[in-house]
Amino acid sequence: MTQTDTPVPSVPLPLVRFNTWVTLAFVVVSWLTGQAWILILPIVYNGLGAAAGWNPLIVLAKQFFNRPPSSYVSEEKAQLRFNLTLSTSMLAAALISALAGWTVGYYIFTIMPALAMIAMLAGFCIGCVIRYRWQQYRYSKSKA
Repeated sequence: MTQTDTPVPSVPLPLVRFNTWVTLAFVVVSWLTGQAWILILPIVYNGLGAAAGWNPLIVLAKQFFNRPPSSYVSEEKAQLRFNLTLSTSMLAAALISALAGWTVGYYIFTIMPALAMIAMLAGFCIGCVIRYRWQQYRYSKSKA
C-alpha cells in the first residue's frame, strides 16, 4: 500500500444517520415539551464525539450491525467530528439561551441544527460544505 492508498478513518453512514435521527428527536421533544434541559443528552454524547472521537450513542448502535462496518458507505471521521462540533455548539448555545430566558435565541440555535440534520437525512451535508469552504480559505491563506 502506498502513502496515497492509506485508508481514511471513517464511520458507517447508518451510524451517522442513527445519531442524526436521535439528536433531531431530542430537539423536537425539547420543542414539544418546552423543556430545554432535554438538550443536555445530545450535547453530552455529541460533545464527546466531537472532542474525543468517541460517541457513546454510535458505540451502542454499532452493536446492532449484522454486517461488517466496512460493507457500508461511510463518512470521513474528521468530517463527522466537524459536524458534531457545529451541532454541539449550537445546541449548547440554545440551552444557554433558554436558561438565560432568551427564547428567541433558544429557537434560533435549535432550528439551525435541526434544518442541517433534516438536510443531511435528505442527502445534503451543510457541514460538509462549510468545512470544504473553510479548508479552501485556509489553503488560500497559506499560499498568500
